[in-house]
Amino acid sequence: MKHPRFAKRHRARRRTLGLSAVPGCLAACLMLAGVAAPASAGTAAPASARASAPVVPHRVLAARYGALRDLTAAHRAGQAGPGELAPSGSLNRQAPRGGPAAAGTVVLTGSPGFSAVNPQTDTLYVAIQCAHTDCVPGPVAHVVDIVNAATCNGTDHSGCRVAGTIRVGTGPLGVAVDPRTDTIYVTNGNDNTVSVINGARCNAKDLSGCATAVVATVNVGTFPVADAFNPATETVYVANLAGSISVIDAATCNATTTSGCGHPVRSIPDKRGPAWIDIDQGTGTVGANPFTVAVDRATNTVYTANHDGVIGGQAAAFGAHGSASVIDGARCNARITSGCRQAPATVPAGANTSYVAADDALHTVFAVNEFDDTMSAIDTRTCGGTVTSGCGLRPPNEQAEPDRGPGYVQFPTSFTLLAKASTAYVMDTGGEPRMVAVSIARCNAVTQSGCRREAPSVPGHDAFLAEDPATRTIYASNASLPRIDVISAAACLPGHLSGCAPVAAIPMPDPQANVGGIDQATHTLYAADPFSDKVAVIDTAACNAAHTSGCAAAPPLITVGPNPGPPGLNPLTKTVYVPDGPAFNKVAVINAATCNATGISGCGQTPAQVSVPKGTFNVAVSPAANTVYASATGLFIPGKGFEGRTIAVINGATCNGSHHSGCGHLAATIRAGRAPFGMSVDDHTHTLYAAINTSGGFPASVAVVNTATCNGTHTAGCHGPFPHMPAGATPILTALDTSTGILYVTDGTSAEVTALRTAHCSATDTAGCKTPGRRLPVSSSPNAVAVDQHSNTVYVTNIYQTGALTVFAGQH
Repeated sequence: MKHPRFAKRHRARRRTLGLSAVPGCLAACLMLAGVAAPASAGTAAPASARASAPVVPHRVLAARYGALRDLTAAHRAGQAGPGELAPSGSLNRQAPRGGPAAAGTVVLTGSPGFSAVNPQTDTLYVAIQCAHTDCVPGPVAHVVDIVNAATCNGTDHSGCRVAGTIRVGTGPLGVAVDPRTDTIYVTNGNDNTVSVINGARCNAKDLSGCATAVVATVNVGTFPVADAFNPATETVYVANLAGSISVIDAATCNATTTSGCGHPVRSIPDKRGPAWIDIDQGTGTVGANPFTVAVDRATNTVYTANHDGVIGGQAAAFGAHGSASVIDGARCNARITSGCRQAPATVPAGANTSYVAADDALHTVFAVNEFDDTMSAIDTRTCGGTVTSGCGLRPPNEQAEPDRGPGYVQFPTSFTLLAKASTAYVMDTGGEPRMVAVSIARCNAVTQSGCRREAPSVPGHDAFLAEDPATRTIYASNASLPRIDVISAAACLPGHLSGCAPVAAIPMPDPQANVGGIDQATHTLYAADPFSDKVAVIDTAACNAAHTSGCAAAPPLITVGPNPGPPGLNPLTKTVYVPDGPAFNKVAVINAATCNATGISGCGQTPAQVSVPKGTFNVAVSPAANTVYASATGLFIPGKGFEGRTIAVINGATCNGSHHSGCGHLAATIRAGRAPFGMSVDDHTHTLYAAINTSGGFPASVAVVNTATCNGTHTAGCHGPFPHMPAGATPILTALDTSTGILYVTDGTSAEVTALRTAHCSATDTAGCKTPGRRLPVSSSPNAVAVDQHSNTVYVTNIYQTGALTVFAGQH
């Protein structure tokens, strides 16, 4: 059998598990905040762009097809290890029809391509391109699933199942519908054909003729990936990724008339390799672009989904690109081109916008944002071809798909609108074999009562946070400038966002400093420069929110290994621990007693080094147990993602600034789950909380480790099993408010922070560990988190576009 071309296609996209301050990876890194500051600390981490897959024409443009989900490889990794949560079986193989799913979720027969609906028969046709999630392993699929939209929509979930299937060609991808003739056109990516289906024989109400529903097969160009039907000219246009657009005469090739189906089709060259196609029915213009386009006929505006977009002519900030471009169709079409060279307005829809579709009646263009799990509602009345006043505002949005539980779908990338049912059918093209019916009735340009209520944010460029509770000062590393911003926590409060502007800045050699531990006794902040081998020693007595006279001075530097991460501090032994190393496989041990803000005589020291597993980006310190915990997220492996599964346990009694005898070996190794990231320690309850990212997969969680029985001297409890607290999609960083017992976790790909109550989930009391936390909507791509316990205020950095700082009142 021919090797499936699209089944092995890599989705050319960056995995935003967090911003990683690692040399040269501003645009393709992952970081999991790791601040060792007391109570308000978080933890940090790594870097990586998704790897390329087997060569196909215009690999980036066809990113959706047969995606290799590098970061869902956890689901294919076999049985869970000791202390780990077992992955959901339905995500591991072909989903059984009618298998367990959340309300409104359809379990498909395989990994989907795209879909289209015939509103006259209430039938949704879903192309199934592969038999298995991520198309790994094969085989390529040959079917189209049928779903009854009359009983599966935003308000009625009773019929949310696959009603039947139609066998078509190999690797079906695109679907287009002609309601007048009840014809469905399906592009078969591996056959270079289009299947012509008679919908009257096979629809949601009548499945009796599905076996003979394909009435013709049309030969088209190479790698057909999408198609569109123009009712005005009775023409089907097919986007062929290899570099052409095929034109089918639907007047002579449809469900009832097939005389023209065998004729050679016309071909329009397009060397850029079109990956999507749509039609402006007002002007008859055909448009093709790398991701998707939609046309609002009321305003004659063309909207394009920019997976890696720009805002204001500037490249989007790392970690969450994405936008929607707005083109004046009246001035840029097949007949008039005067407006084609004008830079279009752009809408900051959300992280990695991948699909757009218009609902003219609601004056709304909906945009699904892959790495936010949100669907934005763009108001076409204030953001269109001629009126652009509302384009620069972040549009309201709702959750696109369940990001946890039985309906979990990893990344929403496409959807089909059924206007009469106020429903969007959302899928992860090339991903999980699931589709979700989402109501758009209460989150659109006209009505926002059902939209997410995001906590307020202020523009900012900050990446990582550390708070000094003594002076109520937030030290925030700037993502784009070589400095650390100094912010007053007393002035930056919910309802008083004007006080969030930095009052001073500390110079650093490079941007994205990994701010870390603060020594209250010596008034010292340790901050690593990830682009060198230096750790800055900053005087917090001379540079804080109230006293800024010492902020402008360049701080002394300590030399450690390459790629230093966020420092962790043990104030009792006066030791700073810094993850570093050429493969992120070391932890530097610094004697802070002789290198601090009050005395720098020892800053020229050569720190001892502890060998740890590769891909160790974060440390957390328990002064009470005199133990350092170093989480090994692992290095990025193409096709697999981050494969680290351990947390190293270092004995601080024998490996510290003045004693190195124990630095040559680890006390123990914890296996708590795949890709452990940010960590927080509660010494009052002897508990380590570690975010288990699963490299973006499911189930994500926070592992709960007893530091009284798993530490540098007592290791009996290091082998698990460990309780786990449920987290949102892609948990990254953590911050523990010890005064309220609330653990805050940033969920990188669901635009949320999960607030978990630790009162009944700790080393000594695990009764409440399975209780879900409260989900707090924030801005796009949340990364670092810190808490000011004095005012019970939570601060979250968001790395989408140019960045934002979210500020909200903490939980009790």
